[in-house]
Amino acid sequence: MKAEPMKFAKDILGKVSRSFALTIPMLDEEIKDEVLLVYLQDRILDNFEDEIHPPNLKLQKDMMDRVSRIFSTEEYDRSSDFEIIERKSKLIDDHSLKKLTENIDLIYQCYQDFDFKIQEISHKWLQEMNQGMQKYLTKKVETFADLDEYCYYVAGTVGGFLTETIIYKFDINQENTRILLDNFNQAGLFLQKVNLIRDIREDLKNRDKHYWPLKDLGINEKKLADPKNEKKAIDALSKMLTDLKSHIPALEKYYNALPAELKGYKKFFAVNNALGLATIDKLEDNPDVFYGNKAVKVSKLKFLDIMRSPEKKFLDYCR
Repeated sequence: MKAEPMKFAKDILGKVSRSFALTIPMLDEEIKDEVLLVYLQDRILDNFEDEIHPPNLKLQKDMMDRVSRIFSTEEYDRSSDFEIIERKSKLIDDHSLKKLTENIDLIYQCYQDFDFKIQEISHKWLQEMNQGMQKYLTKKVETFADLDEYCYYVAGTVGGFLTETIIYKFDINQENTRILLDNFNQAGLFLQKVNLIRDIREDLKNRDKHYWPLKDLGINEKKLADPKNEKKAIDALSKMLTDLKSHIPALEKYYNALPAELKGYKKFFAVNNALGLATIDKLEDNPDVFYGNKAVKVSKLKFLDIMRSPEKKFLDYCR
C-alpha cells in the first residue's frame, strides 16, 4: 500500500468511527487493510446519503453514483469525479467526515493496490449499497419488511463484502462457506438495528428522518417523542427489541462457521456483536431511549469486561 495515503486512511479512521478504529486493528493481516479502506469508501458514500442538510436529492444521487464509479474496476480518467466530490464535500458539516470525503483520491490510491478480485467483490457490494441507499432517500421505513430491506442495503452489504473476502482469501470448507453465506445478512441487520433503536431520540430531535417502522408499531413520531405516551413508546421499543433478538441465532451460527486460523476476524466479530448484545440489556424498558439527555450505551466497566474476553462474552450473551 502507498505509504502516505495509507497513513491518512489509518489516521482518519479514528476520527470518523471510534468503534471501527478499535476493532479493525484486531483483524488478520491478510484482510486488515482491505476492510479499513472499504469501510472508508462506504463511509464516503454514506456521507452523501446522510450528511447533506437540507437534503438535495439530485445532488446526493449524483455524488453517490460518482463515488461508486470511482471504486469500480472501470478504466477512466477519475480527475473530474475527484474534483467535483472534493468541491461538494464542503456541504458536509462534520469536519472529519468532510476531510475524509474531500480526500477520496487518497483512499482510491490505496484501493488500486487491492488484488483485482477483491476490487470486484468490493464494488459489487458498493453498487448494491448505493442502489439501496438511493431508494431510501425518498422511501420511508414504515414496516418491519422495510426495516429489513434498508438494513440489508446499509449493513448486510458490508457483511457480504467481508464474507466473500474471507471465503476468497482463506481455506473454508464447503459446509462452513454455506453457513457463512446463509447468515451474514442477519449479522449485518443485527448491528444496524442496535444503532437505529439506540439513536431514535437523536433522530427524532435533530435528523431529517428515522428508521423505526411506525406503521407496524402503531404509533407516530409525535407520540413517540412525548413523555405523556411513555407506555406506548416502551411497548414500541419492546417490539423493536423482539425483532432485533430474532437475529441472535444467526450470529452464533456465523461465528461457529469461522475457521480457527481466522483469529483476528473471529475477535473482530465477537467484540462488535458482544457490545451490541450487551446494549440490549441497557435498552430494555428504558425510557431514556426516548427522553434521556444522551444515547444509551454500555458502561465503561461492561465495555472493559467484554474486551478482556470478547469471544467468551459473545457466546455467553448468545445463549
